[in-house]
Amino acid sequence: MSKDDNRNKLKYVIVSPRNNGGGAIVLHVLCKYLNALGYEAEMFYSGYFSKPGIFFFWYKWIMFTIKDLWKLASAPLLAKMFKRYYFNYIDVPIRGLPRKYLPWVDDNTIVVYPEIAKGNFLKGKHVVRWLLYHHTYKDGEYDKEKDLFVCYRHVFNDHKLNPKEITLCCPYFNLDLYKRTNFGERSATCYIVRKGRNRSDLPASLDGIIIDDLLEQEKVEVFNKCKYCISFDTETAYSRIAALCGCISIIVPEPGKSVSYYRNEYNKRYGIAIGFTDTEIDYAKSTIGLLQKEHEKMNETSKNSVKDFTEYCCKHFDNKLGKD
Repeated sequence: MSKDDNRNKLKYVIVSPRNNGGGAIVLHVLCKYLNALGYEAEMFYSGYFSKPGIFFFWYKWIMFTIKDLWKLASAPLLAKMFKRYYFNYIDVPIRGLPRKYLPWVDDNTIVVYPEIAKGNFLKGKHVVRWLLYHHTYKDGEYDKEKDLFVCYRHVFNDHKLNPKEITLCCPYFNLDLYKRTNFGERSATCYIVRKGRNRSDLPASLDGIIIDDLLEQEKVEVFNKCKYCISFDTETAYSRIAALCGCISIIVPEPGKSVSYYRNEYNKRYGIAIGFTDTEIDYAKSTIGLLQKEHEKMNETSKNSVKDFTEYCCKHFDNKLGKD
């Protein structure tokens, strides 16, 4: 079989949680761009990501699927009355993607697992593990010989698992939504907690709106009302979005970590202050134009990153498709 034949046979299943967090969004972006490139790619939603026994997996999958299908069917009628219950069904950044319902794949399918998924519950013969954040893999939760590791960004890479630092970075920003609409006076402060919820320096209470659980449109509305956005999650894209919406966006550095830890050759953090010094606030204000330009280029860069990823997969899994 030629390489071109293998390329034409490649299929992808992307495993994702059913939410609108940053990790889930880029998993959907991957599916979107794979389809745009002509590949067969589907989303597989799972309600359980650690490594269960086979019985427990099937039980969790059946219960999740029943609940998920009920929410999909009832959302058009009940979502307005029970917004929080239907949160992840009415606030979907990327819609219209094909979905895989049954939990098995054929021998020509590449399964893409995010780093929160342990084991290989779809029993894929060709597995990609995408390091979207710092991983917590233990022995037995991945195949050291067969699994292909890629990272979303340099800071999340593990060089033991991905020594070549293969990168798949495909952020997606809806610039028609994420933009400044309030050019008047601002005074309030909002907060982002998200992955910073376990930090030892997180205050017991915050004197402003926490945007974590708001719908996407609601987040943008808050960002356009507030003067400051303070984030205890040092890696969230919402710090960027807050800046695009006109906030002075500030990341609170983790104890013992310097500005240079967060701002380096891989990430300039345009439009964002690391800490509360005048120097950092000035940096955030003076580089907001660079942040806007960066985002205008980002969606096209995402497409190219996905294309490079497919080339690498074709090369890595060449002569293995359809074989034991």
